[in-house]
Amino acid sequence: MLLGFILIYHQTGSFDIVTIKKNLNGGKISDLAVILILFGILSKSATLPLHTWLPDAGVAPSPVTALLHAAVLVKIGVYVYARLFVVSFPIETQWHTIIPMIAAVSALVSGGAALIENNMKRIIAYSTISQIAFIFLGLASGTAVGVAGGMLYILMHGLSKGGLFLCAGIVEHQTHTKDINKLGGLIKVMPYTAAAFILCSLSVMGLPPFGGFFSKYMVIAGTIDDDRKWIAATFIFGAVLTVVYLMRLFTSIFMGPQIIESKREGSKVIVFSVMLLGILSVLSGVFIYYPSFFVNTAVEQIFGMVVR
Repeated sequence: MLLGFILIYHQTGSFDIVTIKKNLNGGKISDLAVILILFGILSKSATLPLHTWLPDAGVAPSPVTALLHAAVLVKIGVYVYARLFVVSFPIETQWHTIIPMIAAVSALVSGGAALIENNMKRIIAYSTISQIAFIFLGLASGTAVGVAGGMLYILMHGLSKGGLFLCAGIVEHQTHTKDINKLGGLIKVMPYTAAAFILCSLSVMGLPPFGGFFSKYMVIAGTIDDDRKWIAATFIFGAVLTVVYLMRLFTSIFMGPQIIESKREGSKVIVFSVMLLGILSVLSGVFIYYPSFFVNTAVEQIFGMVVR
């Protein structure tokens, strides 16, 4: 990424974004600079083929993974993409095809990996890789609806995926295992954790009236508006995969006969936290006007129009 910045400096004579835009004078930054910067962006946001570090990082404590992997760390890359290539610098049109294709492959491969993985935190990490691809799709669509959906997705995914990581932490702390084959029936002893888990899962799946529904719908609608129906169809299949692997995860942990006996809920603080995130995942969709207001303000600055 630093090498890409240096190439932009060589091309425009500045590191200042406003000055760079002025010196480009309607031109576009070089493809080599875009490629180098994308290496950093895709690596930071754990997108195929630079994604393998994220599932491996699940060995960290769950509050750390919830904060960094769901809300902060992996979102830095998509923020940089939006800041540089959506708002600031025009790039060649072929990148608006290449990036959605990379995102589509990333979504399908990581969704397939989540289907066969048995470590619950790695499943959630693969889910993050898949959902990040949706954000890239929205931002790369170049349409007002798609970009608005991508930005809204950042918020909705952070709320629900943070809740899933914390729920996984409760289960791991109480059972001392992350292997879903050794779990089951925990809804009997962890009803609040199970409720929070399914609420957050439904939002990640993109089911109405959860906040995740609106962001996922807008991303796919923006792709269709950009006349990339085959890419949209690929991501619809990716959304179906999300439903399958998250329901597999939920049923493996909480449903069926209880394999590990004499376990209980987590502490009141952590259970309150996951329930709050689950409820916010619902309320963010029921009261979608409020988060969408801020998104529309940003989109209006970029495209000069408001998404309804």
